[in-house]
Amino acid sequence: MKSILILAIALLTSSYGFCGDTLSSKINKATVFLSGAQVFRQTSTVPVKKGVNEVVIKDVSPYITQQQLQATAVGNFLILDVQLQTQYVPPSNFQAVIVPAKTQREITRLEDSILFLTFELERINEKLNNLASEKSMIMQSQLIKSGGTSDTLPEFKEIVTFYRAKLDDINELVVAWKKKKHKAGIRDAKHKVRLQELRTYVQKSKQPNKPAKTRYHIVVTTYSDYSTSGKIKVNYFINNAGWIPAYDLRANSTTEPINITYKAHVFQNSGEDWDNVKLILSTYDRTFSAVKPTAGVWRLDYTINKPKPRPISNRGDVTNEISNEMYYSQNMSSPVEAMSAQREMQSNSKYKNVSLTYVPGQSLSNINQNFSNVEFEVRLPYSIKADGSQKLMVVMNQKVDAKFYHYMLPRMNKYGFLQAKIGDWENLSLLPGKANIYFKQTIVGSTMIDPSAMSDTMELTLGRDQGIVSTRKKISEEERKVGLSKRILKEYTFEIEVRNNTRSAVDLTLEDLIPVTKNEDIKIKMVNGNGAYLNDTNGMLTWKLKMKAGEKQIIRFTYSIEHEKDKPVS
Repeated sequence: MKSILILAIALLTSSYGFCGDTLSSKINKATVFLSGAQVFRQTSTVPVKKGVNEVVIKDVSPYITQQQLQATAVGNFLILDVQLQTQYVPPSNFQAVIVPAKTQREITRLEDSILFLTFELERINEKLNNLASEKSMIMQSQLIKSGGTSDTLPEFKEIVTFYRAKLDDINELVVAWKKKKHKAGIRDAKHKVRLQELRTYVQKSKQPNKPAKTRYHIVVTTYSDYSTSGKIKVNYFINNAGWIPAYDLRANSTTEPINITYKAHVFQNSGEDWDNVKLILSTYDRTFSAVKPTAGVWRLDYTINKPKPRPISNRGDVTNEISNEMYYSQNMSSPVEAMSAQREMQSNSKYKNVSLTYVPGQSLSNINQNFSNVEFEVRLPYSIKADGSQKLMVVMNQKVDAKFYHYMLPRMNKYGFLQAKIGDWENLSLLPGKANIYFKQTIVGSTMIDPSAMSDTMELTLGRDQGIVSTRKKISEEERKVGLSKRILKEYTFEIEVRNNTRSAVDLTLEDLIPVTKNEDIKIKMVNGNGAYLNDTNGMLTWKLKMKAGEKQIIRFTYSIEHEKDKPVS
């Protein structure tokens, strides 16, 4: 019975109110992960009573979980417990509004006037109907229709004079009553418009219905040997937040380093706005398992007695059950968790031996490295609404050396393309994200940066350079028989003319293509490559040229194809 009573008191407290003191608090810091955020709140300095007491921090995020809620005392007192509790707020109807006496009198007067005008308009319509009936009876009279054929002329003139006078009287009355109807209608319309204005005013003055809602509060239990004062810090994790990396890559010339601007799109939909909050952006991925992997047992047997490994993923990190088995242990609830741990190990390996540097005076954040993860302390506080919209902020500016060269593929495009190679990009702690590329303050394109898929050198295209131009044409095509066989040999010669119309020397990588085949009966041979490197796998020809300003170079290359005469190739 005692337990039931305690439970009832607890439920009543959590639903309708709290007996502890209410503390004001403010979100002053948030660590935003790629998925989720750790939010830090702090109260102002408050008195702490002697003994055990409860204090309440009201209206926090509805997405907090008890397991991820912590509290810390700043002062000479202890935190005994911290709990997340809810308060049910029932719906409420609008409160009655007292209408000013002057407004109410005007509403009553207008309602009475509209009612009177309604009766007046009905009376006028009846008058008009009666006059119309009387006029119709006169027009249908037999005396008018007979034309006075049975009467003498003096009698006929007397009848006509009578009816003319009567019709004139009726017409005058109809006009008079229509004027009255028109004036009454105008007054009626004005009264109705004014009455509607007053009724709208009264309706808007009413408080709207408030639906039921649930409020979320943090209840902190404190203990002190004596009365004192201090602050309380609480922090909790929410899932409805994160940040998306993005980049700007800017080059002003081929003789200067490339500037990489590290940006972040930060968002949160936690149910509470962040106002002037200090932010830390972390590259830590909380979706990875934090359980230490163990080797388990690797049992060996003859293949005939053991099922063949079954592929369970098309990812490069896990390929079959055997590889997964080596990471699975009793600490993991399922092979899926083992796979997650393995992915974490492999993913974190790319951050080993990372040396973070940034240009003094240009970085907008302080960079800290925690094991394999990186944290960017954003120097400026930000305000982010809890509506899921993204707030763009610059995290870091970094200058990196790059090697510039021109690339040209005349068979596809007659112009050259300016390229940049960036080495040692691993030191930048890049994450997968979209990058906008600028050259001389003009955007020339965009690319996706994916560190897991990039080689040791990052290569960027900075746009088309119309100062490097080429022409490509076929010079000759010869065909002859091969001895006395039924085979033929075709020989093709192409010429590429390249011009450097710029005012500076350039390093040019020129490429073209010859066919390749897997059919052993078809023989393809490079007759004259003019110094080109040939990739036998894809047939790519590559020339490395150094061209002076205004220089022209001509490249000729010849290849042959030998095949059966009656078997065309394509």
